[in-house]
Amino acid sequence: MSRRPNILFILADDLGQGDVSCFNPDAGWTTRHMDSLAAEGMQFTDSHATSSLCTPSRYSALTGRYNWRSRLKRSVLPGDSAALIEKDRLTLPLFLRAEGYRTAVVGKWHLGLDWQLKSGGDELMLSGPGAGDHQESPHRMGRNGNFDPGFPGHAEGLDIDYAKPVTFGPREVGFDYSFITAASLDQPPYVYLENGLPLGVPSVLGGDHTRLDRRTANHQQAIQKGPMVEGYDVRQVAPDFQAKALTILDDLLAGEDPWFLYVPSHLVHGPIIPNLPWQGRSGHGPYGDFVLQFDDYVGQLVGRIDEAGAREDTIVIVTSDNGASGVANLPSLKAQGHDPSNGWRGHKSDIWEGGHREPFIVRWPKTIEAGSVSSYIVSHSDLFATVAEVLDVPLPETAAEDSVSNLPLWTGNRAPVRTDVVSHSGGGGFAIRREEWKLEFVTTGDGMDQRFEEAQGGKPTEYRAAQLYHLGEDPGETHNLIDDHPEIVDELSELLASHIRRGRSTPGAEQRNQPNPPSGRWRQIDWMEDADRVVANCL
Repeated sequence: MSRRPNILFILADDLGQGDVSCFNPDAGWTTRHMDSLAAEGMQFTDSHATSSLCTPSRYSALTGRYNWRSRLKRSVLPGDSAALIEKDRLTLPLFLRAEGYRTAVVGKWHLGLDWQLKSGGDELMLSGPGAGDHQESPHRMGRNGNFDPGFPGHAEGLDIDYAKPVTFGPREVGFDYSFITAASLDQPPYVYLENGLPLGVPSVLGGDHTRLDRRTANHQQAIQKGPMVEGYDVRQVAPDFQAKALTILDDLLAGEDPWFLYVPSHLVHGPIIPNLPWQGRSGHGPYGDFVLQFDDYVGQLVGRIDEAGAREDTIVIVTSDNGASGVANLPSLKAQGHDPSNGWRGHKSDIWEGGHREPFIVRWPKTIEAGSVSSYIVSHSDLFATVAEVLDVPLPETAAEDSVSNLPLWTGNRAPVRTDVVSHSGGGGFAIRREEWKLEFVTTGDGMDQRFEEAQGGKPTEYRAAQLYHLGEDPGETHNLIDDHPEIVDELSELLASHIRRGRSTPGAEQRNQPNPPSGRWRQIDWMEDADRVVANCL
């Protein structure tokens, strides 16, 4: 039997499709390493994260399941949250480990960790007041199985016993080795974790703002206040993790077994502080410089593989978790002629295409024709089924319920592998796409801009079939045809309702969605006639 391929999966943070120059000829800079990878492999122009936010899209990439089936129905996890991935769920790394792969993750986790918690109130001494001044809700998000952002904690990470290892994290999800931060570059707790053990005990309260503006560039180089190990330097995170990833990659390349290395980079999420060698490189400000720093990271990882003679035996995948963030300073970039969304409407957290249409590049010289381009719909959730077909190993019906193999596209088949794809906004709203028709079950973009407008007294989002666009004729989603094609609205509404009811969008036995504790409410599906029954059927 021929050697099974290695897999390098690089996931950028908040990188827009228009930030990669092989997808956007009008980009303000040239991403030469990603462009080179695309020239040696295949780029997908209609590739989608399952959500326009990071925690949910990462969940789908590792499970092959739409994120909204989990307990997290909207938003993202706080950095100190318990684990989101279900304890009994087969994940891509667990699957690969069972097939003899060495598995490792180096980077941003943001899928929750089952931390061991302190029992007393001394954990709050970092912020001055005693325990009585910080009474947390018993339904606090990220604790006791609750994942509803309507119950936020007062201060993230103050109740954790950092001297003890997490009890459920990357290892239990399938990674033999892990070197991670719990969440984003700007989120506490500020401590590295290696193989589930925090590398130090936070002793100071670091950061700039208790409430960080993640909608605009007002806090572009700031971080949220929270527990921090002494000496922690947010500017050193990217080089630290890059060095570790290269070390782990060298070790994997030196072994005999096939391997899976997942590199969820902290770049290009805020705080946007490019390291010194990259400052000023793009000519378009810190964000452009940060993108070029990420591009160089990609080049170094791929270069190590090629130098080791493993080019032919390694699948390299590069994509992003969601669209570009407002922290990038989108108005300034637009004024300079650069569009991170590549002409698509919206950006991170929005239901519109700019929120979830991502750059996606795959290189596998043994199988993929160099310089090829696919315009067929694919989803990040498809990675699991694709790898399973590459290995010719069937998946159980209880796994990868929304994953469709892309291998036929990799081998040059010129026919769609998906009939439809479901997208999800930061506020939890739905959209379904079939061919060029896209139906959105929100009256707004349902992202961070909308949350800001609502906080200023604006009209709240309604969750119903409200926007219909033909992307082939209207890629900017500016001409709402909701009243012109009632038959398409009905067809797509029923198709999405079926996907939700069945607990899967692929053939197979029906599965159940997870509930939304503590309330059990799932108002984003209230448009369904049988919404109450669907909620009642959740586990």
